[in-house]
Amino acid sequence: MNEEHYGATIQLPEGASTLSAMVDSLYYDIYWISVVFFVGIVGAMVAFAIMFRRRPGVKSKPPGHHNALELFWTFSPLILLAYMFHQGFEGFMYMSVPPPNSINVRVEARQWNWRFVQPNGCTEGDLWVPEHQPVRLIMASLPKGPGAENAAVLHSFFVPEFRVKRDIVPGMFTSLWFEAVRTGDFQIYCSEYCGTSHAYMGAGVPGQANSASIVRVRTRPEYDRHLERCFSRPEAYPTEVAWGQALFAQNCSSCHRTGAGEATLVGPTLHNVAGYSQSFEGGQTVVADLDYLRESVRAPQAKIVRGFAGVNMTDFSSLPQRQRDAIIAFVASQSDRGTEIAGTIEAAAAEQDSAQQQ
Repeated sequence: MNEEHYGATIQLPEGASTLSAMVDSLYYDIYWISVVFFVGIVGAMVAFAIMFRRRPGVKSKPPGHHNALELFWTFSPLILLAYMFHQGFEGFMYMSVPPPNSINVRVEARQWNWRFVQPNGCTEGDLWVPEHQPVRLIMASLPKGPGAENAAVLHSFFVPEFRVKRDIVPGMFTSLWFEAVRTGDFQIYCSEYCGTSHAYMGAGVPGQANSASIVRVRTRPEYDRHLERCFSRPEAYPTEVAWGQALFAQNCSSCHRTGAGEATLVGPTLHNVAGYSQSFEGGQTVVADLDYLRESVRAPQAKIVRGFAGVNMTDFSSLPQRQRDAIIAFVASQSDRGTEIAGTIEAAAAEQDSAQQQ
């Protein structure tokens, strides 16, 4: 079987990893065995009900025994069960031990997003992987904020096209591996209910701005170039503000809005925040300057906006500083007092790019 062209089926999406054919083969073996037994048992039941239905003047004989038949239907299924167990256990062991040449990527699951840390430290909301290269995910569930009430919760990493799914359990590391066999974008789902905004971790559409994460499979040269560009602004975005808008859509739009008059979501609106005085729980008041905005992205629980005491924003300290500043530049651009902040970030980014080119 050519695994790279293993197509979709009635019940399963088109496979996109080396594991797909193995999983699908066993699935359909079990499926068709079940169909055959269902049709045989129900068919025999209907036939016997018709053949031996009650008739006037006919008295049924007491049921007897047929030892050979009873032994056959008792022990013959063991052959099928042994086959299914062997195939399942063999597949389980194969899927449990990653190849020695696997790339190790750390996965951080929080309420309610995914973060992926590449071997070079590049941290993003999407998982970039090279085609035809085994990738091992080392996964952990992290708390959404300080305090026992914000403890880590159970998640489950699931990519249907790769036929991989593994629970992410608080207090321990779990792992899985896969090897993508074709390029493309594949939706990541959290298949374990992890809280009221659980749907944000897997409700997006590949290629559109949303909070859900995507596995982006690219050729090896494209993957390498992406990692090289991780700590600088992608060429597709002419300014830090434009890049920040894309990063905001990926990381922040499920909880915050930036437009005037837009309905408040989980967190406070960020329209006209930069440059304005902000009131916090406990009575403290601070002007939202660059230092405050950086603190809010890096350590969001340090100062909690009044009226949002029960909301715990995700800690984005794992994002590279350049990406955090790009998000801040976009947020500042949504305020009529944020021009200076956005300009400061743009100037610092230009200086950094100039230094890298020299």
